[in-house]
Amino acid sequence: MSSGTLRPYVDGAYVDVPNAAALDREREYYGANCERLRQVKARYDPENAFSFEQSVPLSSESTV
Repeated sequence: MSSGTLRPYVDGAYVDVPNAAALDREREYYGANCERLRQVKARYDPENAFSFEQSVPLSSESTV
């Protein structure tokens, strides 16, 4: 596969590296599951122990 084969589908981000070019990363990563994942996060991780750049943020956190 040539390096240009995936170009129409991606903008240069690596797997497991936050896509800085994404305007709404949370929605792009989690889609329709976003709100449900926020609820699960609030219930099971209210202290935000599992926090990293691609994790579901708490409601009060910025998503960008």
